[in-house]
Amino acid sequence: MIQYLNILTKDGKSLLFRNYGDSEIDRDLLAGFLSAFSGFMKEISQSDIKSTSTEDYKYYYTIIDEIIIVVCTDLGEDDVQINSKINSIRAKFIEKYGNIIKDGSWGGNRTIFTEFEKDLDNIILGSIKVSIIGFGGVGKTTLLHLICGKEIDLEYVPTMTADITSYDGNGLLTNRNVIFWDFAGQSQFRSLWKNLLEGTDIALLVTDSTFENINSTKDIIQELLNKYYRDTFVIGIANKQDLPNRLSPEFCEKILSENGRKITTHGMIAINKNYREKIHAILNDAIDKIEKSKKDIQKNLS
Repeated sequence: MIQYLNILTKDGKSLLFRNYGDSEIDRDLLAGFLSAFSGFMKEISQSDIKSTSTEDYKYYYTIIDEIIIVVCTDLGEDDVQINSKINSIRAKFIEKYGNIIKDGSWGGNRTIFTEFEKDLDNIILGSIKVSIIGFGGVGKTTLLHLICGKEIDLEYVPTMTADITSYDGNGLLTNRNVIFWDFAGQSQFRSLWKNLLEGTDIALLVTDSTFENINSTKDIIQELLNKYYRDTFVIGIANKQDLPNRLSPEFCEKILSENGRKITTHGMIAINKNYREKIHAILNDAIDKIEKSKKDIQKNLS
């Protein structure tokens, strides 16, 4: 895994540092090491990516004018993948800051690079995929509009195949882009669900909180999620809690969890804008848990 990334000047002054590992980094020691390390960096061209290894880590480095980008990884990382990410980082950095670095107009102000953290996280960690799955008419698209702050249309318009929406707005506490996949719930599209779920980090399993729909939704868990996506983080959404025939979120959770997999379930009224803060809190909690889980897995593998 990538342990950390440092963008610094050739004299060793750190402009931006991102730690992606669990180990504590001595920033002063690192800056001193990189300052000495930069002596032979001057020999590489502006387009080169070079690397060197120590006993514990591998360091990749490249130069943009007077700026050095250093990426520290575990020893077993694939060179092609790391070089591809560094090239993406270089291109995005030049796009944003190339002119002011070249003409010196940034004046040594390091704070201007803070906004580059989001670009780094998206390149290094990738986007977060959230799949919204459930049968037709349960409010999946309305829930997506609630999350993204879009106007909510009370007229039911069936989704065709899947609606893919990128969201990086206010409310979600992550630097990474979140990509929502809103699955069509009609019977003719359900054969696609297995493939559409590929790469999903978080699945929002939406029901309309009726007894009939809850019981049908159990089949999605048993025949799809438990069978093919046992490790995917699944959240139950008991939507339409404003209707008279609705079951409580607690009762919905009990039914959805009957197949031996606890599906934590939250009540929702997706047509009510006041629930936007609640669904954001649910997603933020899930994002925090999956990111911690991935770190633990990477730590055990390294």
